[in-house]
Amino acid sequence: MKVAVLGSFLIAILHSILFFDQKLGISVFLFCIALGFFFIYILDKNGKIKNKKALILCIPILLISATYFIYNNSFFYVANILALIILFTLMIVLAVFENIRLGYFFNRLFYLVIGPIEFFEEAVGSIIDTVSSLFKKQEKSKEKNEKIRKVIIGIFITIPILIVVLILLSSADSIFSNELKEVISTIFSLDIFEKETYVNFLLRLIFVLTIAVYLIGLLYNILEDNFCEEDIIEKKKWTIDSIVGNTILTILNLVYLVFCYIQISVLFMKSGNMQDFEYASYARQGFFQLMAVSIINLVIILITSKRNEINKKINYTKIMNLFLATFTLIILVSSFYRMYLYEQEFGYTFLRLMVYFSLITEAILIIPTVMYILDFKINLTKTYFVVIIIMYIIVNYINIDNIIAKRNIDRYFEDSTGTYKLDMNYLETLSVDATGQIKRLEGINDENIIFQVNNYLTNTKSKVENVTWQNFNINRIIARSKLKE
Repeated sequence: MKVAVLGSFLIAILHSILFFDQKLGISVFLFCIALGFFFIYILDKNGKIKNKKALILCIPILLISATYFIYNNSFFYVANILALIILFTLMIVLAVFENIRLGYFFNRLFYLVIGPIEFFEEAVGSIIDTVSSLFKKQEKSKEKNEKIRKVIIGIFITIPILIVVLILLSSADSIFSNELKEVISTIFSLDIFEKETYVNFLLRLIFVLTIAVYLIGLLYNILEDNFCEEDIIEKKKWTIDSIVGNTILTILNLVYLVFCYIQISVLFMKSGNMQDFEYASYARQGFFQLMAVSIINLVIILITSKRNEINKKINYTKIMNLFLATFTLIILVSSFYRMYLYEQEFGYTFLRLMVYFSLITEAILIIPTVMYILDFKINLTKTYFVVIIIMYIIVNYINIDNIIAKRNIDRYFEDSTGTYKLDMNYLETLSVDATGQIKRLEGINDENIIFQVNNYLTNTKSKVENVTWQNFNINRIIARSKLKE
């Protein structure tokens, strides 16, 4: 455990350097690289990696962490931290098991996170043992210890001599004297003797110790405990009775048949017969509910199709599930169209664009679901996970705040009737990623909008002023250059 202990402290110190009193930026990407390498090295060295395919999760981990030095969307600023924690825990659990039952998999995920608390005493003990072992080695190597002692003595003897020499050299050369004064003033301007510095150091030390102890406990949890033992519980395949399942599917399909008929006849066919505002309000009434219904339908399809895994023939259950998948697709299209109508009337927001992405993701998931119904050899859980993570990464990288600002401002400039009202109260809440688009409004003749634009640009300027290497972010640098134009 000595390497694990030392590595945990290095990771904890790196965490302190990158994140303590700093905004998130390239630091997240660098930390994920270090943490991923550390875990993979320790697990591989101890022979715990049973499934190397799990390490492919390093790709989405690095892609998501890289967004912190490119974009600044406030939602993903928080959500991606949770996503990275989930992906790291998924990677570790999947890597240490060759095969794992789904129920036991979630059990291991939960225990991986809270398990280190159980090993607090062992973690502290291993730190003490590692420190004492370093001193023991020094005692065994007397020759090496003697050399270190002599070097320390030499340094102490050199200090007073060095002071005298520096005084003489400074008096002999004015340029050298000025350079030396500047170096000394720089050192003492760091406020290393101030009270705030002591508090800062103490907090850093607490953070480092807490993270190091947790990481050591986490490794104890995996390496020393029975964490990696295979689940010996008998696997029970839960299925629903075919008559019960077919009854549920038949009733639902009849209801959806009526509903989809109304959608096609009212929402799609009669759109021209209703006023725009009235029609947009009607469309607003249901897209979130329809999203929920589509998710419920996918779950029902998975449950009722489970019984048909060994039955390769087309039977009533499969036909009903195919109808249900078709109706689900129509419901998703209806939801998408409702959102489109509402967005056309009231403009673009983060939530409305996220609804689009969610609906597109659900529509894509119907493809492997139909394949599953028709008994294609497909791992549905992995396929769902891959589709969802790919769509999540895509929405991270489209620069969503810039798109929202661009689309709304484009519509404002293109509106020849003057009826479109630009929601500057909302645009002011966007991140620095939208700076270039909002600057387009500086030359218009609306005093209210100009006032809010100036507020946004002033706030943005304060956000991009203090850029350090830890919080380096491409869009902050771009925004800062645009503000200088």
